[in-house]
Amino acid sequence: MSMQTTDLRGLQVLVVEDEMIVALEIEDLLRDAGYEVVGPVGTLPEALDLARNRSLDAAILDINLDGQWSVPVAVELQRRSIPFILATGYADSALPAHWRDLPRLMKPFNGGDLAKVMETILQR
Repeated sequence: MSMQTTDLRGLQVLVVEDEMIVALEIEDLLRDAGYEVVGPVGTLPEALDLARNRSLDAAILDINLDGQWSVPVAVELQRRSIPFILATGYADSALPAHWRDLPRLMKPFNGGDLAKVMETILQR
């Protein structure tokens, strides 16, 4: 399934993922769909810096960055009204209650899954 959607091409998407193989797969899926990838970055300080200072249209945020919850990054994205997707292998019950309703992709996911959620968050 292709992720290509003409009106979403060229948008800046921050990729925050600490597993490099997964980060590169996400980057490839996004680039193939025409998105501009910011990052990927895999540490909380790098992610926070970009979330605060970079022009972004959306983000894909790994919940756990090498043992650190990425809550500060999510808070900053919300403060700037930048839509984001949580990428996780965690079940609902393991997530903070206020995150359970956020757009989410369960790892592992494919390009079709990513396309659907990206279009959903970008059309809000």
